[in-house]
Amino acid sequence: MDPLTAHERAQSAFAAVLVQVDTDQLEAPTPCSEWSVRDLVAHVIAGNHRVAGGPAPELPEDVPALVEVHAASARAAQATFAAPGGLERDYVTRIGSTPGSVVVGMRARDALVHAWDLAKATGQPTDIEPDLAEEALEVSHQIVTDQLRGPGRPFGPETRCDPGRPAGDRLAAFLGRKVD
Repeated sequence: MDPLTAHERAQSAFAAVLVQVDTDQLEAPTPCSEWSVRDLVAHVIAGNHRVAGGPAPELPEDVPALVEVHAASARAAQATFAAPGGLERDYVTRIGSTPGSVVVGMRARDALVHAWDLAKATGQPTDIEPDLAEEALEVSHQIVTDQLRGPGRPFGPETRCDPGRPAGDRLAAFLGRKVD
């Protein structure tokens, strides 16, 4: 799939889950044990702003306003990647200087798996963007090594997941989430 399309679809999937969150769920825990729903949303928004080259804004207290802040950050990240040279230039990431062609995929997978986290935390369906999740799972199998798993690292140990489960669940389990 075209990386810009994948990024846009993943951000849209996150937005579709976020719009269904109730403001009283913002402090609920998520599958990312150290993050509440608010923290998770803040993480996605901050990642988008890092791509676009700006600081993350103060987060509003209600979901409708958070939806708008996320939408603006997603548009800014998408525009940055889509700009001339946006996929060729290097971006500073937690793993060092990384080409845009890699970062766009990282951001798409991040938004998609965090859409899953958000859905799980708020009691929504987790079968999100099945073909995109399947592609993200295939790529994750190639790039997520044991060196990237564990405390203080981006991913937890892979958890058990029935192979017949939806691709989003299998992706979440591969990246360390408990799906049951």
